Amino acid sequence: MPPLPLRELARSRRATWLVAVAVALQLLAGVGAAVLVEDPPAAGPLGTAPQARVAPPAADPQRLESRERRETEVRALLEARGAAVLARDEAAFLAGIDPAAPELRERQAALFAALAEVPLSTWRYALDPTRARPSDAVLDREYGADRWWAPDVVLEHALAGYDERPTADAQYVTFVEREGRWWLAADDDFAAIGLEADRQVWDQGPVVAVRQDDVLVLGRPSDEQLLRNVAALAAQAVPRVTDVWGEAWRRGLVVLVPGSSEELSELLDSDGALDQIAAVATAELSGGAGEFDPSGDRVVVNPGPFARLGQLGRQVVLTHEVTHVATRRATGPSVPAWLAEGFADYVGYRGVELPLALSARELRADLQAGQLPDRLPLDSAFDGGNPALAQAYEQSWLAVRHLVEVHGEQAVLRFYRAVGALRDVDPSVAVEQALAAELGTTTAQLTEGWRAALQRDLG
Repeated sequence: MPPLPLRELARSRRATWLVAVAVALQLLAGVGAAVLVEDPPAAGPLGTAPQARVAPPAADPQRLESRERRETEVRALLEARGAAVLARDEAAFLAGIDPAAPELRERQAALFAALAEVPLSTWRYALDPTRARPSDAVLDREYGADRWWAPDVVLEHALAGYDERPTADAQYVTFVEREGRWWLAADDDFAAIGLEADRQVWDQGPVVAVRQDDVLVLGRPSDEQLLRNVAALAAQAVPRVTDVWGEAWRRGLVVLVPGSSEELSELLDSDGALDQIAAVATAELSGGAGEFDPSGDRVVVNPGPFARLGQLGRQVVLTHEVTHVATRRATGPSVPAWLAEGFADYVGYRGVELPLALSARELRADLQAGQLPDRLPLDSAFDGGNPALAQAYEQSWLAVRHLVEVHGEQAVLRFYRAVGALRDVDPSVAVEQALAAELGTTTAQLTEGWRAALQRDLG
């Protein structure tokens, strides 16, 4: 696929599939569930704020020369900063910062230090000089009219050995001209109107890297014991997932462990409730109509809920999330949440000796109270605020388990891939078509058999 335009790269960062494991915290042995959330694409790197496309100067050679010099200097400044990160040259990284911006210099020095253990293969800034924030009276007073510039800038970064291509993060920065030279002056001038840079774990504080096999874990130095436990369990999850899904996925796995749930919210750009969420799988989505091209897969751990789980629960959670990483390219928009989450839970619980009375505790209680579900869960059931979230996951897992019991694991794998391969098709239609083609059954027959299995196993 040809490279996306700069604006589309920035936009794709917001079009992120979030797959989170919601945990019944009272079951510290590790009974897990999961949730699929899709953030709608944002309006673009400039959000909803006014934006101006730079018009070519009419007949003002001096103004044209000034703009060309500005673009040349700013582009060179950004190139020097990118090269400095990869060369571990702090002085060069900070050299382009406005001498009148000591707080910015301090933040940028902290960012540089936080990147010390992060294995970067790419760190570069892409500039689109044709798009910029319009004139602003406040900034005109602060910097001087025609002395500041806030064009579109996207940071592209990739982890060596883990990312096939860079991830794109929108940056909302301001450059200022002082004494005939352009400097980086601010990274927060537009925060008040909601334009803030996409956050990464190194933007939030010091980072240490823990490696085990093909797994890289990035987190806080104060949490190193937790990071090592996460790395060990994630390394065990990789072959468990491969045993079901097969070899056709990139097994270099990146796990992020932020310092708090608040930091997790920043990473996910979410203001939703995260108290039930133990881990999340994210990816950057890009591509035009009918295309589905994920990259930058990450598993993100919510340190509080995750730490309260026992080792079995942590293993189930991480195996569930690694399943989402492995199946990402096969999980297109036509895959309903019940299938994506049910399959991930099926792999997570596969081979785990845990009675259904515990692993499907909430659903069992419903059935014993006479509440038998009459249909497979809708995507809306997987909202993080749903009080019956655990039941949605348990229903989905047992639906996939029922399919495996009736048709076999390999047939269910073909069914999953067939649903994911369909494009621009409603999920219910995609499921119906794939059930008929791969399993010789229908949604109605699946639902009838699943409900009977629930009554048999839990009722």
